[in-house]
Amino acid sequence: MIPLVGLIAFFLKGVTGTGTTTVIVALGSLVIDPKLTVVLASFINIFGGLSMVRVDPVPLAGRYWMPISVLMVLGSILGAMALKHVPNQQFQLVLGVAFLLTALWFLIRVPRTHRTTGSPASARPADLGIGALSGFCGGFIGINAPPLVLHFSRYLDKRDLRRLLVLIFIPAAMAQTITFVFNGMFDSRVLVWGLLLIPTMLLGVYLGNHTFHRLSESWFRRALGLLLVFVSVRLILKGMA
Repeated sequence: MIPLVGLIAFFLKGVTGTGTTTVIVALGSLVIDPKLTVVLASFINIFGGLSMVRVDPVPLAGRYWMPISVLMVLGSILGAMALKHVPNQQFQLVLGVAFLLTALWFLIRVPRTHRTTGSPASARPADLGIGALSGFCGGFIGINAPPLVLHFSRYLDKRDLRRLLVLIFIPAAMAQTITFVFNGMFDSRVLVWGLLLIPTMLLGVYLGNHTFHRLSESWFRRALGLLLVFVSVRLILKGMA
């Protein structure tokens, strides 16, 4: 199951620049401890992000993406610290609700068609706030894409958006993983699972990048939304048991 999860997750990464942790946590929680799926997703997302750095390197101003990245790192550390202190059963309920909301977002979101050309020269306060919120969500429940995509897709085209997500996810994933190591949540099982994911990570990113311009975004979004509905119901029932 773990290599298959990795293939699906990183195919999505190649297509959109994001979604890796969402898929890993969603599918992984069906077979392993949900908390450990968040730790695993953070660890493997480091390598997934690095594999995307040289893919379609759209230029973004450092004064734009770096401050967003810093706030996302700070949020990631806080979220990863909070994860350790939430009881497992309550966490499954929280994760289930989060997946349900994410699924609804995937199913009903209509991509905007009017965007500016190019990225801004510097980050705005709203950009920084969304970065911090997304970082916390990523460290706590492994889902950080919806706030970012909802906000930044309003004025970035899909190439600029994918590039931004690739750049800011790498330091956030590193910060989360380091925090998990220090709070004792990163163990030998996570390391083994991560190594199993690397071969399918490379294949998934390659396939996703080569279908980037051909895949129907609306079809893919609906398929992922339905998957998350199924996972969310299962987690909510387990959290309420």
